[in-house]
Amino acid sequence: MAPLALAVLVGCGSIPLSTAPVPEGHGDELRVLVYRGGAAARLGHNHVLRAGDLRVTWAAAGPVLRFRVDALAIDPPALRERQGEGFTSAVDDEARAGTRANLLKALDAAVHPEVVVRTLQQVGEGGRRAVEAEVTLHGVTRRQWFVAEVTGRRAQGEVVVRQSDFGIQPFTVLGGLLAVQDALVVQFELNQP
Repeated sequence: MAPLALAVLVGCGSIPLSTAPVPEGHGDELRVLVYRGGAAARLGHNHVLRAGDLRVTWAAAGPVLRFRVDALAIDPPALRERQGEGFTSAVDDEARAGTRANLLKALDAAVHPEVVVRTLQQVGEGGRRAVEAEVTLHGVTRRQWFVAEVTGRRAQGEVVVRQSDFGIQPFTVLGGLLAVQDALVVQFELNQP
């Protein structure tokens, strides 16, 4: 089974901010968890995607993230293993290629190749912050609130995003017998340089 779509979020703040891009390999990561659905869900498998070319810059409100849809890593074995239960099934190269093809089609990647997330504001102080971000995906821009845990110069968290909020029809075959759930879980870890 191949899915999906995604959206992405992230937040940090109230720490000294620079405008320099985060150096490659600095430990920033954004993952999207995609869950199987439909009456025959047990025949499919869940997916984990990683933003392969994640670029982060820092503005006064917080980070701005960009990544290309066609650079998403689909079901890397080590990352699937780290996700634990629900991601233990093996996904071969053919299944990854099918997932990639369906993903690029669903996201209309030729027309909308990039996902952009801009932090707009943060509420709170200390380690736990409510963050409002503007997410542009599939040619649609939406505002999204989520919670980030901030420790020193590091921010992490996760948020649930609905594909349909961005005009994306969740993947389905056989009249919905096999499908991808509309809700995606986006996990992020950012380290300010």
